[in-house]
Amino acid sequence: MTKDLSHQAYPKNVTVVGAQFGGEVNFMTAAWSTYLSHDPLLFGVSIAPARYTHDLIEKSGEFNCNFLPFSERKQVHAIGRISGSEANKIDELGIETSKGDSIDVPFLAKAYAMIECKLQKTVEVGDHTFFVGEIKNAKNCADSFRENSTLNIKQENPTLYLGKNTYTTTSEEEHTI
Repeated sequence: MTKDLSHQAYPKNVTVVGAQFGGEVNFMTAAWSTYLSHDPLLFGVSIAPARYTHDLIEKSGEFNCNFLPFSERKQVHAIGRISGSEANKIDELGIETSKGDSIDVPFLAKAYAMIECKLQKTVEVGDHTFFVGEIKNAKNCADSFRENSTLNIKQENPTLYLGKNTYTTTSEEEHTI
């Protein structure tokens, strides 16, 4: 018997991707995202073409990534389970947003960190599209990050996805090597 290992690359830091086009705003949960480059400062996220957010990013050429604390894991999960083509998630889930600074996409007010990206490139990777965005702006909540730019996990616990609708976070124990 062959074992399916396709979803065993976890844990992953969860981001909630936001996009807007023609007055339509949507957010979706994504675990397949990463920083790509320092110069220029690039970030990428992998999204299936069937997702409503996919079309909004393609049409608008911009997106944001919102990082929410573990205390918001139920909302993070709900955002990923409702289709934006069928429901207004902002209204249905009572999502509080704030106006974007560098792009025309609102961000999640409860995010401890958020990045705004202009689309630089799309790459077809199997059954997903990898959107590469240049970071145009970043926002961090006060005290969420230390002077050395590392997340202060005594202040904020990131939401990590383990697969199969299971989430975890970090402990307050740190080990600097």
